[in-house]
Amino acid sequence: MKVLITSVGLDVAVNLIRYFKKAGDTVIGADINPYGYTAGSVLADEYEQTTFALAPDYIDKMAGLIERKEIDIFIPVNDLDVYQVSKNIDRIPCKCIVPSVDVISMVRDKLVCSKKIHELGLNVPDFLGKDDDTNRVLRDRISAGSKGIKFFSKGAIVPVYDPEISFLQKTIKGQEYTVDVLADEDGKPYYIVPRIRLEVRTGTATKVQIENDESLIGDVRKLLENIKLPGFSNIQFIKDEKGVNWFIEINYRFSGGGATTLAVCPEVLEAFKTICKGKKPVQEFNEGVKWGSIVARYYEETVYSR
Repeated sequence: MKVLITSVGLDVAVNLIRYFKKAGDTVIGADINPYGYTAGSVLADEYEQTTFALAPDYIDKMAGLIERKEIDIFIPVNDLDVYQVSKNIDRIPCKCIVPSVDVISMVRDKLVCSKKIHELGLNVPDFLGKDDDTNRVLRDRISAGSKGIKFFSKGAIVPVYDPEISFLQKTIKGQEYTVDVLADEDGKPYYIVPRIRLEVRTGTATKVQIENDESLIGDVRKLLENIKLPGFSNIQFIKDEKGVNWFIEINYRFSGGGATTLAVCPEVLEAFKTICKGKKPVQEFNEGVKWGSIVARYYEETVYSR
C-alpha cells in the first residue's frame, strides 16, 4: 500500500515511516521543510515539500499530492493537520480515518473535554475557580504535548490568566500512563494498550512498560462508548497512590510514543491497514500484545549530503 504521512519532522511521523516500511508498504513523506532537513524526509521512500496546515491552499495541495502519487492511506500526524483534514474530509480523495470535526472541536479544548469526561463518571482533577494554597497546574485550553502547562506548588502565586485561554486544576501525584487506542471507523476499539511512562523527555515517553491494567482499559472503554475516536488516538491518565485513575487528556492522533506499542504488537498496524480497506480486523481485542514488556527508545541520525 502507498501511505502518505505528514509533518515528517516530528518523531511520531518518523516512527510511523519506519513501521510501515518494515511492513512492506511504500511511504511518501510531506513536510514544510526542504528535503534533507528532517529525518523523515530522508527515511521516506518519496518526499514532497508542502505548505503549513493553516495555509489557504493546504487541502488543495494535499488532495493533489494524493491523486498524483495514487495514495491509498493518508495519515496526518500533527494536531493542526488532523483538525484541518477533519474539517475538509470530503475533499480527501483516499482513505483517511480521523474523528469528526465535532469530536475534535470538543476534545481539543482541554477544559471542555475534561468536563465532558467528568460527566461520564471518570475521575478528573478538581477545577479551581480561583487560586488556593494547594499544588496546582495552569493549563492552556488548546495546546499540544507538554506546551501550555505550568505547575505551581503550595505558597506560589498563580499569575492572572484569561479563563478563555487557560484553566486551573489541582495536581495529582502518581504514575503517568498513556493508553494507545486503535478503533474502526465506527469507533469500536480493537486495541486499548496502557503503558507506564517510565521516562519522559520534552513531553514524549522514551522508556515505557506495557501493562495490562484492567481498570484503565475499562475507563477507556467507557470513554469510547461516548466519544467516537476512529483510527489512532491516545489518552493520558495519572494513577495515584491509592490506585485511582485520573483522566488528563485525549490526543486525537497517533501518539508520540505510540511506536512502543507497535514494537510489542505489530498486529496493531496490520489491524489499522485492514480497517483502511473497509474490512473488519481478524484480531481479537488486544490480540498479540506482549504485556509486561519494557520498551526503551533512542535517537538515530540521518545524513543528507548537499
